Amino acid sequence: MARSLLAAVLALGLGLGPASAQNLITMQIPADAAHAQISVVVNKGLTRTLDLPTPALRSARQAMLDDKPVTPEALKALADHFDGLAAQKYVRYLLASVPGAAASDIAYYGTIAVRSGRVWTLPQVVEALHRIEPTTEPPARIKAYIAMLYPHAWAGNALALDAVIDLNGEGKLFGPMSAATQKRILAQADTAGDGRIPLRMALVLLQRPERTAAEMDQAKRYLTLAKASSNLEVQATAANLLVLIESGGIQMASKA
Repeated sequence: MARSLLAAVLALGLGLGPASAQNLITMQIPADAAHAQISVVVNKGLTRTLDLPTPALRSARQAMLDDKPVTPEALKALADHFDGLAAQKYVRYLLASVPGAAASDIAYYGTIAVRSGRVWTLPQVVEALHRIEPTTEPPARIKAYIAMLYPHAWAGNALALDAVIDLNGEGKLFGPMSAATQKRILAQADTAGDGRIPLRMALVLLQRPERTAAEMDQAKRYLTLAKASSNLEVQATAANLLVLIESGGIQMASKA
């Protein structure tokens, strides 16, 4: 089991080196399971077999619905026509049977599954999104990820919201965070009330290798919000990080 963020902060306070500190500071306090299962149907996708363009695809979909064997190629073809069930089955095939399957394919086809309401594929999507190279990912796929993740995040799905926070930023998959996104995230923080969101927002800034004085100040504001949380672990983590910042244990990496 992963060590908690509080344990990481305490380890920082015990004088670990900069490299170890950088790794530890990214650790998370997980959301409760209920908030990771909130689901939104963003797009139902393909719902009628007759809407498929060829007899072969229609036969493959009927076989899938009848729980008969369907080739991975047929599942992929159905998923390319936005069949959520086929997309989910194709992702399971990639994860189970294709060593080194491309993170982009897992994320993209998983996104098709999740946006049709199959939220149980979201953990695999999020894990893959964190492995994608932002500079080479097709813009159309990035647009699909955003279109799926954001509605889930605003509905209260904590896993999706964490991903939105983590994937926004300079050099990250979704690019710099807009003021509108930041405002919406903080509104979700008020709804959740447990302080996880401002704590994560602070950690995103603190883990930046070239964080500025302005970013440090913003991180301290987020930590102050987190310190007022009802979650004791969040409270303690935020308080310890604030102490480390004030004592110079965590510093800006460049001049503003």
